[in-house]
Amino acid sequence: MNSNHYKHLIPATITNVSRRGFLKGVGAGALVLAVAPSVGRAADAPKYGGEGMDNGIRDDAKLFVAIGEDGTVTVTNIRAEMGQGVRTGIAIVIADELEADMARMKVVQAVGNEVKYGNQDTDGSRSTRQHFTVWRHVGASARTMLEQAAAAQWNVPVSEVRASNHEVIHKSGKKLGYGALAKAASALPVPDKGGVKLKNPSQFRYIGTGKVKLIDGMDITTGKAVYGQDVQMPGMLFAVIARAPVL
Repeated sequence: MNSNHYKHLIPATITNVSRRGFLKGVGAGALVLAVAPSVGRAADAPKYGGEGMDNGIRDDAKLFVAIGEDGTVTVTNIRAEMGQGVRTGIAIVIADELEADMARMKVVQAVGNEVKYGNQDTDGSRSTRQHFTVWRHVGASARTMLEQAAAAQWNVPVSEVRASNHEVIHKSGKKLGYGALAKAASALPVPDKGGVKLKNPSQFRYIGTGKVKLIDGMDITTGKAVYGQDVQMPGMLFAVIARAPVL
């Protein structure tokens, strides 16, 4: 049978429009290390997975990593914690590629703002699966910028320095901590993805080792963690369903 006979059965194109309102995001600090976001065009080929979801995936370290002058690395988690350990997962992956000390990692929760952060749906076991490579590139880019900043300060080739456990070390033995380098690193141009070297999995210090405990495990098990049902706003009302007394 000619396929034209079935044309009336083909539905019109469906456009998914997000129902979420957009909240104004919190501005980033001065010591944030950034990676340029991926920009899509209407003429691009269809996207699948995370890129095919409303607002896609942001590949932008400005949204994920900030380093303070005291060396604290603050990671912003854009997905909800539902017991899957995503808050710990993002810290582990970024810290491994960043060559950071896990003891100096801090995780903060992003507000709901998909224009800024990309898709924030938390369902289908997708959070880490879709962001794993993104987080690795973010950590590796930040590490590269710190190494470049140290090389510039010492006036040596970047090939003579390497990042290790929250410091950048010159082959002569000189060292600089991440906190001391963060401001200079943030002023450098961000390396292209192709110019960023990811670790060989055999070099992982945290990923897949099972040695890192849940960052908020103690708060969860002792009742200190704040869940959606715990939040109270000024003037907030509580609703219950009025059920019929009989079926």
